[in-house]
Amino acid sequence: MASVLNLLKYCCKICENRCALLRLGALGLLLETARRAFSADAMEPAEGILLIVESLTMEANESDISIAQSVFTTTNEEAGAGEEARKIVLMFLERLCHPSGAKKSNKQQRNEEMVARILPYLTYGEPAAMEALIQHFEPYLRDWTEFDQLQKQHEEDPKDESISQKVSTQRSAVDNFVRVSESLKTSSCGERLKEIILEKGITKAAVEHVKQSFASPGQTGFRTSAEWTSGLKLPSIPPILSMLKGLAKGHLPTQKCIDEEGILPLLHALEGVPGENEIGARAENLLDTLANKENNGDGFLGEKIQELRHATRDEMRRRALMKREMLLQVTLVVSSAAMFVIL
Repeated sequence: MASVLNLLKYCCKICENRCALLRLGALGLLLETARRAFSADAMEPAEGILLIVESLTMEANESDISIAQSVFTTTNEEAGAGEEARKIVLMFLERLCHPSGAKKSNKQQRNEEMVARILPYLTYGEPAAMEALIQHFEPYLRDWTEFDQLQKQHEEDPKDESISQKVSTQRSAVDNFVRVSESLKTSSCGERLKEIILEKGITKAAVEHVKQSFASPGQTGFRTSAEWTSGLKLPSIPPILSMLKGLAKGHLPTQKCIDEEGILPLLHALEGVPGENEIGARAENLLDTLANKENNGDGFLGEKIQELRHATRDEMRRRALMKREMLLQVTLVVSSAAMFVIL
């Protein structure tokens, strides 16, 4: 089995081979085999199968090969392609929802990350499958204040099994959705998923939470305020920034939503924040994504972001110059005093 999977993995490096495998119905067979490997906790073959599935699903979404031909040839049911795609998505979502009490091995963790990455491709643009995917994560993406409160309760009482279980489930769902959002491409399937996420208010809820968690950058001394300091400690901010980066990439409506909420100055202030939770780096990556044009009419925020960054650089230069002038004046005073003493 290991040799066969390695052979298929190398075959999938060539586009013609991927198309041939899709026409032979290999994807449907591999998905069923992956399901069996998961049910038997056979992590090693499951990892090899998922690597091939990831390669084939990307090709299936980008090629003109019939989805029914490439995926559903192994089924004998009379259900349509949409229902079959929905069942496949639910099967892999179930894999992400296994009991979280047990400690995961490295291979289990890698497999879950891979499953989350390929989930958008497994919808094949079918509305029923996309709806099932988003409905699974939606309950965990509505109330970010509750997310933060639950994390705080767990920190205060880590021995409470009930809270610990809820935190683990919630954190896992959020992390997996971040992986899903980051894997969304600028394809028709990715565009539609982003539109549904936006229509359901998930994007706006995340943006509003970021906005409400910090003092306004326009206020004097906002960086030293208690609100700013507490906002930087919220566990919800890092995953939200990464999620927005994935959703905004190449998607004009999402970029407009972020702009209309007026959080660009806040994101710019955050990108200068150091720290282990990577808020600064994630905010910078989000702004770079918003400023980058993907040839789809997006990237219109590039000029605004450039102006914010230039203004900050100019202010830093001005302050540095003032500091040098003050030091020079102090030096001159000290020198004059020394000369006076000598005389």
